Amino acid sequence: MQLKLRIYLILFAIVLFLLNSVLKLNITTQISFLIFVLIIFGVPHGALDLYIDQHLHKSESNQGKFLLKYIANILCYSLVWYFSPIAALIIFILITAFHFGEIDWMGKTNLLIHKIIYTFIGFSWILFLLTKNIDFAINIFLKMGRTNIKEVELVTLAHKIYPITVIALIVIYAFLFFFKEVFFIKKVHYYYSLIQLFVLMLFTLFTPLWICFAFYFGFWHSLLSFDKIRISFNITNTFDGWKRLLVKAAPFSFMAWFGFAYITFLTLSSKDASGIFTLLFISLSVLALPHLQVFTKLKLKPD
Repeated sequence: MQLKLRIYLILFAIVLFLLNSVLKLNITTQISFLIFVLIIFGVPHGALDLYIDQHLHKSESNQGKFLLKYIANILCYSLVWYFSPIAALIIFILITAFHFGEIDWMGKTNLLIHKIIYTFIGFSWILFLLTKNIDFAINIFLKMGRTNIKEVELVTLAHKIYPITVIALIVIYAFLFFFKEVFFIKKVHYYYSLIQLFVLMLFTLFTPLWICFAFYFGFWHSLLSFDKIRISFNITNTFDGWKRLLVKAAPFSFMAWFGFAYITFLTLSSKDASGIFTLLFISLSVLALPHLQVFTKLKLKPD
């Protein structure tokens, strides 16, 4: 459940909110902060998939076979993006819903109903983030979709979906309240989960997009993922332990950083930043599918 780390991250979110409220960070500073966080934590958290596979399969793991399968998945999904961007976007939202829900979830995970619930929570959360920030997301969607749907139609749809996502999250947690023993090892874990959701929603509602994304993906999601890997690898929860984990992630992180630097270069030399963000979004999404296939096999012992 990683309760202690979640508490630290929630306290950090409060500090980050207060810091931005006092200093009123400009857009340049916010984006610089986002890039820094993605480089340090966001990219490396997905660069351990080979080591996860080796850890899970021990002597059965074949590095060449794993990389071939991994790259094949990336290429296949890239082709889906090229030929059917709308279908690729739907796939991305679904796999992200499962993955984000899996990391955020503080309950049981052994039954199908548990997975359905946390996927539905993740789905509601993703739609909440997208529709809340539709003014920015709209440019990315229109560029990637090659669709005849007009901007005003997407904005109208987002405004209709936004309150539904909030209601959906409330309904889910109201349902969980009556079945705490089915979904949580200890009933108190339900209340921890509810507090977590409340803080994350408030942070999302009252924090600028770039800081919100830097915290949720760069810190919250990435560090909880890192910690799950650390526990699975039996690496100590110390500075040296976390440094060891980052060193393990270094080889593939450098490859991703090179690509990230190239996209940043294009951004600096482009008059249309939204087009570059579209490229970055698609690049992250094609890595998400094989990453999910590996990461979801990790299981933590119940608290």
